[in-house]
Amino acid sequence: MIKCNLAVLLAERNLKISEVAKRTGISRTTLTALSQNQSKGIQFDTFDNLCNYLKVKPNDLFIQEVFEYDFVVASFLQRTMDIKIELLVEIEYKSMRYKELIDCTVDIYKNDEDIESIAIATIYSDVIFEILRSIPITFKTSFEQEIIECIKSEIVIRFQLENEELDARLW
Repeated sequence: MIKCNLAVLLAERNLKISEVAKRTGISRTTLTALSQNQSKGIQFDTFDNLCNYLKVKPNDLFIQEVFEYDFVVASFLQRTMDIKIELLVEIEYKSMRYKELIDCTVDIYKNDEDIESIAIATIYSDVIFEILRSIPITFKTSFEQEIIECIKSEIVIRFQLENEELDARLW
């Protein structure tokens, strides 16, 4: 997996995307997509410009780690005050394969009768905790975002919600 480390580099330097855009001529849209790892690619001149501006090497701006994963909802239990979800995650990391469960508790917040947002608490196994501790923050953020998206999708399907713009966060 290859990730752009721009958000981390900007935070370390206390730089804002708008400032980098002004000083480099790179559009805010491009910089935002790169910092959020939503870009499908990068032009060589943009890549060179960013490396020169930030005074980093290409392998500082883009990092690669063998870290692949896939989530499946293993169980779903609606309780009185919340929902208990177990996610089965298959992880490939450093030539090893792991199958682990992630326990999730989901609090639902409603506006009248409509579900407006959800808050997700996760409990990781020791294996997952150690993997997440050892990988770059960019990969950990992507992993957690995938957990949110997986649970959000399950909630939308289970409750037959029309609004897939459900606000969801880890806490």
